[in-house]
Amino acid sequence: MINIGLLGLGTVGQGVVEIVNSSQEELKKLVGEDVNVKKILVKNKDKERSEEIPKEKITYRVEEILEDKDIMVVIEATSDVEESYKNIRKALEQGKHVVTANKAIVSKYFEELSNLAKEKDRAFLYEASVGGGIPILKPLKEEIALNDISHIQGILNGTSNYILTRMFEEGLDYGETLKIAQDLGYAEANPSSDVDGYDTQRKLRILSTIGLKGEVKENDVLVRGISSISSFDVEQIKKLGYTVKLIGETNIIDEKFTAVVEPVLLRSDSYFANVNMAFNAISLEGNNVGELKFFGAGAGKLPTANAVLKDVIDILKGTYRKKNILGSRKLKNRNEEIKGKYYLRISLGSGEIPEEIKGLAEKILDPNFAAITREVEFQEVDKLLANLNIQDEKYFLARIQD
Repeated sequence: MINIGLLGLGTVGQGVVEIVNSSQEELKKLVGEDVNVKKILVKNKDKERSEEIPKEKITYRVEEILEDKDIMVVIEATSDVEESYKNIRKALEQGKHVVTANKAIVSKYFEELSNLAKEKDRAFLYEASVGGGIPILKPLKEEIALNDISHIQGILNGTSNYILTRMFEEGLDYGETLKIAQDLGYAEANPSSDVDGYDTQRKLRILSTIGLKGEVKENDVLVRGISSISSFDVEQIKKLGYTVKLIGETNIIDEKFTAVVEPVLLRSDSYFANVNMAFNAISLEGNNVGELKFFGAGAGKLPTANAVLKDVIDILKGTYRKKNILGSRKLKNRNEEIKGKYYLRISLGSGEIPEEIKGLAEKILDPNFAAITREVEFQEVDKLLANLNIQDEKYFLARIQD
């Protein structure tokens, strides 16, 4: 029997238990033995739990999992960062394989944990950390063997995509749509990580580090979110024949790369414009394989748990990529070269729009003030808005992609 230790019994953890319990016959055919979730770490002693989870499997002490020599694989399925990082380190040091869905941990400690896994000759896998149920990281790891990846682009956050879809399809305002997303469980009580772009930043950092075969740090990725978008913006943008998506994008020429997360205006016939609600989509381009597109559920109990268990199966079958996928390529960040035309709306309440802002405009859409800028550098606009002390909530800026 193969024993698994599960850290966390939230949405993903419950999904793992559900799939393991319902797929015992299939799992045994795949790996040749019964697969058993032996221990499950929980924090809340008083919470009622499914009768399908025997009480003897529940523990409140992580040591019962990390120090159990019969447990071969540890699944980390919490939303915590620092405590879970320590537990992952300990698991690897104890000679256990580790699978996680926590993109914050993977992004923050990517190199350290990958190198530790290599040192201990154990797996550190994280397919579910990017794209939820979409198989993207394993295919990417396979493609970099014969390809130089030049372009990565994607809708990587289901919460933001859900909000934008409802706003554009139903004319709802941002606050109303966010409340609906929170009530449905798509958005957290504090949605900043999703709507301000930091969740996408972490996922793009992971994709880019693997795809470009060199380290791309979180702070190498410029970030602008969607939390200041208004129903007025939606009206203006629809009149122009566009929709808006929060896009993460990395490009590389020679050894110089750019990486940015930002709202993007897209024509209705473009690929990403038609990725709606909580779905994710990712596009990769390699010199030999050309363009590859991936689409699917970006979150959810069963899709995410399915991705976690596919990593577990790869470990049990010995089919995971054992070579450390971190490349040694020396990359130079050139974000200062990012430029384009932008939709810009500023709401100052009273007074004239500063002349410096008007100087950016190629076309005025509304005197109060919405405009299409001439081609400008991403950071030029940021610096100008900062110098004029225009707060984030007072403007919405989105790059136009034709």
